[in-house]
Amino acid sequence: MKLDIKPVTIFTANLGSGKTEISINFSRMLQQRGEKVSLVDLDIINPYFRTRLAKDNLAGQGLKVICPPGHLVNADVPAITPAVRGALQAVEGYCVCDVGGDDVGAIALGMFKPYLPPTGFNLYLVVNTCRPLTRDFAGVVKMMQGIEKNSRLKITGLVSNTNLGRHTDVAVMLEGYHKVSQMADRLGLPVAFMASPKELAAEVQANLPGVDILPLEFYMKTPWEDAFGE
Repeated sequence: MKLDIKPVTIFTANLGSGKTEISINFSRMLQQRGEKVSLVDLDIINPYFRTRLAKDNLAGQGLKVICPPGHLVNADVPAITPAVRGALQAVEGYCVCDVGGDDVGAIALGMFKPYLPPTGFNLYLVVNTCRPLTRDFAGVVKMMQGIEKNSRLKITGLVSNTNLGRHTDVAVMLEGYHKVSQMADRLGLPVAFMASPKELAAEVQANLPGVDILPLEFYMKTPWEDAFGE
């Protein structure tokens, strides 16, 4: 990926967008470049997909994950520690944040506005056009307005992640990318990059030369996937 990466990169979106997987893979991409990276879990609402649930696995791969301590791991209340503030203000390396896109998540993000470098962060809205709330331009605008109002921060770009979960194919992703690109043009924002399952990334790239593609490995599972070994 050739995009200009800021010291702090924040991914936000609604439930089912894939932002947690993107946050993890974006962090791993930086780590594999030899960068020092902190991955911060500020998603305090989603009970099924949280970066903190993959913490031990990621820590085993050398990635620093910052999330609420033990007794607060499953809390659905803001539990943001001084470690988060330290990651946002680090003088070296990168900080990647996974933040819920609902009102509570955006408010939690807004708590850290004073600590964000004014021109040193990107706030990306992850868009999955297969999800009801972001399937069209009106839905994306409504979500952006809610996030910006509650966080007091401006979205700086969109990330295209149209998918149908494990059943995603290239045609679905390409159609989604073109929709997201049109939305971004109307909003006067860039499409920062497109995400794709790793095994499909080469085919997607062949269809979209010049577009930055983030190949995804999947780290998160729902409780029912764990139960059935999926």
